[in-house]
Amino acid sequence: MPEFPIKVFTADRFQLVHNEQEYQALLEQFTYIRAAGGLVFNDANELLMIFRRGKWDLPKGKVEAGEDVVTAALREVKEETGVSAEVIGGHRFFRYHTYSTYGTPMLKETAWFEMQALPGQQLSPQSEEDIAQAVWVPIVEVDDKLRNSYESVRDLWEEVKNSRK
Repeated sequence: MPEFPIKVFTADRFQLVHNEQEYQALLEQFTYIRAAGGLVFNDANELLMIFRRGKWDLPKGKVEAGEDVVTAALREVKEETGVSAEVIGGHRFFRYHTYSTYGTPMLKETAWFEMQALPGQQLSPQSEEDIAQAVWVPIVEVDDKLRNSYESVRDLWEEVKNSRK
């Protein structure tokens, strides 16, 4: 069960869910998906970002059956970018967003982990997932890139920045 309140992002806004009762009511309206991803930093303190379907994003994907969220996050980072990493710190961040797939309303909960990239790796964007680019972005340029992103990712980045101060 999430820690309340949580923000649930839609295409153009977010709503606050204050308690378990509201959360259960929300779940009844959607097909629920668990996902995991990484905020991956390299030794130069740059953030790994991907460009997919016309927007800047972070590597993430669905948790497979029988898989824990940490394993899923590390796997998704590797699959989508070619980068092996390790989770740093014990803090994880959660984001919730809704969307529609073939007319089915979906609610995705994504567990995000801060990660450190292992040194000396080549970036390799996963074209099968429509990832056109995987790039290391200097921290001072992340906000600029996120102007062309999703509100939930911008919100996540603000929380991560504040936690790193």
